[in-house]
Amino acid sequence: MPERLGQSEEHRRSVLRALLWITLVAGLVFAAINFSRGLNALASLEVAYALFAGALLPIIGTTPHLWRWTVAYLVPFFCIMEFALVLPNTSFTVFAWIQTIPIISYLLLGRRGGFWMSLVFIGLGVVAFNVRYLTGDSALLQMVVVANIGFSSLAMMVFSHIYERSRVDNELRLIELAGTDSLTGLANRMRLTEEYRRIRSQVERNDEALSLVVLDLDWFKRLNDRYGHEVGDRALQHTARLVEARLRDSDLPCRIGGEEFALLLPGASLTQAADLADGLRAQLAQTPLQVGQEQVVITFSGGVATLGEDGADLSALLRIADRRMYEAKHSGRDQVVAAGQRYPLGAELAGSTAASRAAAAPSTDT
Repeated sequence: MPERLGQSEEHRRSVLRALLWITLVAGLVFAAINFSRGLNALASLEVAYALFAGALLPIIGTTPHLWRWTVAYLVPFFCIMEFALVLPNTSFTVFAWIQTIPIISYLLLGRRGGFWMSLVFIGLGVVAFNVRYLTGDSALLQMVVVANIGFSSLAMMVFSHIYERSRVDNELRLIELAGTDSLTGLANRMRLTEEYRRIRSQVERNDEALSLVVLDLDWFKRLNDRYGHEVGDRALQHTARLVEARLRDSDLPCRIGGEEFALLLPGASLTQAADLADGLRAQLAQTPLQVGQEQVVITFSGGVATLGEDGADLSALLRIADRRMYEAKHSGRDQVVAAGQRYPLGAELAGSTAASRAAAAPSTDT
């Protein structure tokens, strides 16, 4: 989902922007303190890095290479932390900054990048702490200190990893729910729009066709009025199951509103898409919905459009396919129209569906 991924990246831009401001201000403050304490090497690094953070601020908002700039910022940032930890005159409390490494890494680099960045620099931090502080004390005390530092750092890393994994899983689940029709379980119009971009790029790279079918159940209002909305919902679910079972994994069936469905068919020419749609029409008519003791025959009218011949974007394809679907409606329903081709009701089904159409008086009902 491109929009959702874009929102996730914007979140990381915001986090990085906040961290850059903190680095700019804190770097200058600590540099002033460390110059006064005679830690000139560390203070100089802090000034240089504060200026680097300030220079990144106008870049972060627009760069298409956010991940690279983030890594370029974090690696020297964490290296300065490690350097400060081994200097003889720095405070013990500098280790508090080391503990922020997993949180910062996972927030800015995600699960995989955050794991490796944390593993490397937390490991180096524990080693630096041992080199700096664990001298001259008893072996038992050293073991206690090492255990405390090691396990507290590990806990921060594990908690950050679990949080990021849960956040990503929940985000993906929400994206899936947002793009799914709750009644039929098919993709909805929003997901159709998003998936079209990806599928179009794919077929253009492979020099393949791409077709769109719009189909609308016939006399659906009549069905709702006669049997009730619960049966109407069952009819939609029945149609969705049949369509989904007939399509390939690469195809995208959608419910785009009311009793209207769309099928996005990569690799299918106009004729192939029309043949597929007509096969679905025939199968649906031959698979009635059981309502009590009665079998209700469901039919649809369909229109087909193909990328290039009928339009260059999804809106154009939907418009052409919709127009052809209404042509099928006005020509008697239960048929598929594609660029002048009409796939009418088969003779073997005429008797079974004539009664349904006769029972539904002509009206604005589709």
